[in-house]
Amino acid sequence: MQEFLIPAKPDLQAARESWLKMLARERRLSPKTVEAYERDTRQFLHFLTGHCGGSPGISDIADLRPADLRGFLAARRNAGAGARTLGRGLAGIRSLLRFLERRGLANAAGAAALRAPRQPKSLPKPLTASDAKHVVSIEGQLAEEPWIAARNAAVLTLLYGSGLRISEALGLAGADLAAA
Repeated sequence: MQEFLIPAKPDLQAARESWLKMLARERRLSPKTVEAYERDTRQFLHFLTGHCGGSPGISDIADLRPADLRGFLAARRNAGAGARTLGRGLAGIRSLLRFLERRGLANAAGAAALRAPRQPKSLPKPLTASDAKHVVSIEGQLAEEPWIAARNAAVLTLLYGSGLRISEALGLAGADLAAA
C-alpha cells in the first residue's frame, strides 16, 4: 500500500492502521476493498482536519455526530462523488468506528443512525445485434458438448428475439410453444 500523509493524531493513525491490517488479515477482504477503505477514511480525515480546525484524534472521532458525517458526504458529493462511492465511503467509516467502539474508544451510534445515499436503479442494457450474433455463434459458445451449445444458442436466441426474461423463458411449457 502506498504511504500518504494522514492528517491525524498518532493515536488515531495507529488505530486506523490496526483496523486496516485487521481487514486484510482477519476478515480477508480483497486488497482492492482494503485500498478503497483506506482511501475513503483518508479523505474523511482530511475533511475532519478542516472541519475540526486541526488534526483529529480518537477523542474527536468519539464526539462525531450524524451532522458531521452528513457534512463529509455533502463535501464529497460536491466534489463529484456518486451515490455508490458515497455509500462505500460511509461503509468504511462505519467499519472503522465499530472497530474503535469494540475497543472502547468511540461510539458508532452516530454513523449507524445515518442512512446511506440511495443507489440509482439501473436497467440492464440490451445486447446489440452484433453482440447477440456473436453470443449464439459457434465461436461464442463455451460448452464443449455440441448439444449444450445448441441448447444455449436456442435459449439465447429466444430471449433476444422475444424480449423474454430468463425466468419467463424457463417457465414456458411445450404446450405454450405449440399454441404459438
